[in-house]
Order: sequence, then C-alpha cells, then structure tokens
Amino acid sequence: MKTSNVHLQAELEDRLRFETLLAELSARFVNLPPEQVDQEIENALGRLVEALRADRAALGRLTEDGQDLVVTHTFAVPGVEAFPLLTSLTAQAPLLARTLLSGQPFVVPYLVDLPTEGEADRQFFASRQILSGMVVPLTVGGRIIGGVGCSLAHGERDWPEPVVRGMRLIADVFANALARQDADRALQESEERMRLAAAAAQIGLWVWDIPRDAIWASERARTLYGIRPDEPINFQRFMTSLHPDDRTQVETAVQSALRHGGDYRGKYRVVYPDGVMRWLYALGSCHLDGRGQPTRMMGASLDITERRDHEARLRNALEEIRRLQEQLQQEIVYLRQEVKFNQGYTRIVGQSSAIRRVLTQVEQVAPTPSSVLLLGETGTGKELFATAIHELSPRCNRPMVRVNCAAIPAALIESELFGREKGAYTGALARQIGRFEMANDSTILLDEISELPPESQAKLLRVLQEKELQRLGSPKLVKVDVRVIAATNRDLAKAVAEGRFREDLYYRLNVFPITVPPLRDRLEDVPLLVWTFVEEFSTAMGKSVETIAKASLRALQQYQWPGNVRELRNVIERAMILASGSTLKIDLPGAVVGPVSRSLSTLADAEREHIQRVLEATGGRIRGAGGAAEILGLKPTTLESRMAKLGLRRHPFNH
Repeated sequence: MKTSNVHLQAELEDRLRFETLLAELSARFVNLPPEQVDQEIENALGRLVEALRADRAALGRLTEDGQDLVVTHTFAVPGVEAFPLLTSLTAQAPLLARTLLSGQPFVVPYLVDLPTEGEADRQFFASRQILSGMVVPLTVGGRIIGGVGCSLAHGERDWPEPVVRGMRLIADVFANALARQDADRALQESEERMRLAAAAAQIGLWVWDIPRDAIWASERARTLYGIRPDEPINFQRFMTSLHPDDRTQVETAVQSALRHGGDYRGKYRVVYPDGVMRWLYALGSCHLDGRGQPTRMMGASLDITERRDHEARLRNALEEIRRLQEQLQQEIVYLRQEVKFNQGYTRIVGQSSAIRRVLTQVEQVAPTPSSVLLLGETGTGKELFATAIHELSPRCNRPMVRVNCAAIPAALIESELFGREKGAYTGALARQIGRFEMANDSTILLDEISELPPESQAKLLRVLQEKELQRLGSPKLVKVDVRVIAATNRDLAKAVAEGRFREDLYYRLNVFPITVPPLRDRLEDVPLLVWTFVEEFSTAMGKSVETIAKASLRALQQYQWPGNVRELRNVIERAMILASGSTLKIDLPGAVVGPVSRSLSTLADAEREHIQRVLEATGGRIRGAGGAAEILGLKPTTLESRMAKLGLRRHPFNH
C-alpha cells in the first residue's frame, strides 16, 4: 500500500510538471507577434527537452506540395549534435513520414522494435544517433501541417500514453501559433497584391467620376458587387449593394477621403439578390483638383470572405486556448491539493458483508454517467467512496473536483460553483472559472449537499438538466459534461418534506443512492481498520508496534463509535502518540465502554454527548493544535455549525 501511494504521488507530480509546462507555453504563445513565433518555438523546444529529460527536439513543416516533411526548428543539449535544418524526412524516414501524415503519433521506445518496413528509418536514426524518441503531428482544422518530437542520444525509454497525449496538446499550441503566422504573412502578401491590382485576375477595378457621380467598374468588380453588366452605377447604387449595418461607416470613410484626399481603405459586406453575403476589402485613392475639390477616386476590391472565415476560426481557436489555459491553471491548483491529499490516502478497508455490499454498488455505478447520492453518518468515509467511484469511471484521467457546500459562505457559493466575470459584483476583481466548469469531462463531489442555499439549488438543477451554465455577470451559456456525486449525513427526504430542499433536485441527485454503513454496523472491520491506522502512524511517527492489547481490541469492538471511522482514526492517533513500547494499548473516548446508554435515544443525542466530552477535555477550545476540531477530525467551521444545530455552546467549558 505504501509503495502504491509513492507511485501515485510520483505520477501526479510528473503530470503536474508536464501540465505546468503546457500552461506556460499556452500563455507565451497567446497574442504572440508573428515575427517572434520562430524564436519562441526554439525556446519552447528547449523547455520540452528539459521537461522530458530528452537530448534533442525538432519541428518539421509539410512542404507546400504536401509531399515532404522538412525540419525547420531544432534544439539539442550541449554535447549532442542538433538535428540538421532542412533535412528531408520523407525519403530518409518513410515510415515516420507516413505515420505523421495519417494523423498518428510515431513512438519508438527501442530501435529494435521497429517493424520490417521501418528498416530505412532504423538506419537513418542510427546514423543520427537517435536511440529512442517520439513525434506527434501538427494539426490545424483537421489538416496536417508538420510534426514535432524529441529523442534520446544516450539511452532508451518507454513513452507512456499520458506523455504522448501531453505532447499532442503542446503540438496544438505550436500548430496554432504557426497558423497565425501563416495567416499574417498571407495578409501581408495580399495587401501587396492589392497595390498591383491591375495585374491580379481576381481583383475588381473601379473608377468614380465624382463631379458626374458615375462609376466605371470592371467585369470582376460588377460580379463582386452583384451589379448587372449593363446597369449604370453611381454612389447610391453602390451603397444599396452593401449590408445595411455597414453603410454608415463606409459613407463616413468615403466622405473623409473626399474632404482631405488620399487613400481610402475599408472592409464591408455585400448582400446579393439571392441573400448570399460576402466580405470585400476595398482600397482606393482620391484625387483633388487645383482648387482642392475631389475629381475622381480610383481603386480595387477583393473578396476576402475565405480569409475572414479563417480568421474567425483562428479567433475561436485562440479563445479555446485561453479557456484551456484558465482551466489548466485551476487544475494545477487541484493537482497540488491531490498530491497532498494522497500522501495520507488510505484505501477502503473492510471485509464485512456491509462494506462488501457498498463496494459492489460502487463497481456497478462507476462505469455509468449517472448521478450518485452518498448517504451516511459523519465520519463514515463518504468522500473515500466518492473517490473510488471516480477512479473506477471512464473519467478517471481527470482530477475529481471536491466542493464542501457547508464550508462556502452563502453569498459566494454561486460564483464558486458556476464562476463569475470580472466586475460581476463588488470585489470581483478578476474572471473566475467555477468548479463545474473546472470539472468538465470529470466528476464533481458536492459534499454536505443539504447545506446548499435554495437559490443555488435552482441553478444546480438547471446545470443537471440542461448541461450548461452561466457565469455570474455573463449572458453566455457554457456547455459542461460533469458527473455529479452528492454526499450528505442528513435525511434529504425529510428536508424535502419540510420544504428545505427542492424535490425535483432531490430526484435528480437520487438516481443511484448508496448508504455507507456506520462503523457500529460493521464492527468486525474494526481490527483491520485499527491495524491500517497503526501502520500509517507508525511510518509517520517513526514508531514500531508489533502487537495490540487484546483487551483494547475487544473494547474497540464493543464501543458504538458515534463518530464512526473518523473517530476511530483519531483514537488510534492519540494512542500512537502516547505509545512507548511494541505493544499498543488503546483507551476509548471518555469513559463509555459497551452499549450506548439508554438515555441516548437518538444519534443526535450520542453525537451531542460525544462533542460535549471532547469540549470538556479541551477546555472549550475549538481551533488550533489539540483543539476539539482537530480531535474530532472536523473543520472548525463545520464543528461550530454542528454545535449550533445540536444546541451546544462552548463557554461553559472555558477555564
């Protein structure tokens, strides 16, 4: 168990390091000027080599004829020869080229594993001192534009699937940056061609005789503006061909050119008689006579609809990168928390029929997308069962997001769950992604769901029904695919009957209820749990325990455990702190051994008495080391809320 925990922590830390690199690269390439793209790619290849502990990295582009891959960017650590630029890969590594052009990654852990048809590739790699490596395709809009990869010169290694997936995400960052660079270069070339409009077959030429208000237009220009070959054209006829929303800005720009002379430039939409709409770019020059009066305007128009569509797709891709960057930043925080959480992680322990029944239910529901409602008393380990459901589900490759509904102030619960825009309310100084958006394609645990305010219950119901949400302060709907696990130690059916919980939300959450048994219903699991906690604390405290007093074990199995597994763990921790030899003796909480007193007619009575005893022992102190909250394994705010509901006050115990 200890070894698996170490492996899990190492895996999470590796993933954290790789995703941190991805977030940093995404941030650096957002809005990067096209002239800086090549240098930033060179720098990024160096960071990639460092993160993957490789020796070399290179990026290649597909030639314009689509027949060859040529190396354009390269990096190597000191002492290793960099991959030569302008190296043709199709002829020298045909299997590599075919694999990339098919859209698949090319992964070579060991040269000897290459198939027979890869013999040419093997000889080429050996000549370049490439012993192990991987290359993934660069893709934009489903089109392959090249590939990026890294290799080892002094050893061999496996390239796990998570690393290959991460490499593909980094390739997407490079591909979008190169696409923006290509688009910018294309725009510059297009504007240069505009100045040579007379020689361009697809450009429409026109001349406006201003005093006579008569426009001459070439055949191409008439086609661009939807005007018949024999139809007279004046300025008013030209304006009627434009989209109504663009006419004012076009007329304002034209009037400015008429008053001052010089160039006119504009982008606007033309609407054809059949309703089709196209974007045009117009460039003209206004000439003035000796009195400063406009005489004519000469110019050219070009259909830029395809380029505008491409720019729109690039803007959408950029927005998606920004969204993923924000989500990655939030996930990094959660992954750090997961690393800490799993350092003390203990798997579900138990062999009783009660616990086996619950584990069977977990295995049945985990592969489905259905909502799960975990019911059970405090301290029974509901969060651990939620983790098990997530880890056995198809969503396990993403971290589960945990929300304690009782620990978040009512005024902030909505923004925490669904996010907010900057300025959504006083104090909202930055945009924030909500927990549901962060849990997209993953699982969210809503702990203590009964504490959710009524207004937030309604919004949660909408998310479950419509699979979409709205951030506070934003009219935009965001689609989410989240598997919901809710947990509570309250009677939700009773809360529905009393009007404190929405009935429709209850039925949405109660698709697959699982009741986690209290420890008193699985007392045969106590010895296993005790030894599990003893091993955990032995490692943490550096103590060696070989035996446990039989009287202590018998007493532990006779005690009714109102605080359940959490209370048992705290009892063992206190015993381990006091232990001085190889035999562990364990004292029960307070002086109650055996069956619960008949005066404790309800679970609330037992819980009230137990909390009261702990408060007496701590002199009424709730917070801090050795406080009641720490002993009971609760957050201070949760304990204070529980005390208020049970009618307990701490001042009578103060000394």
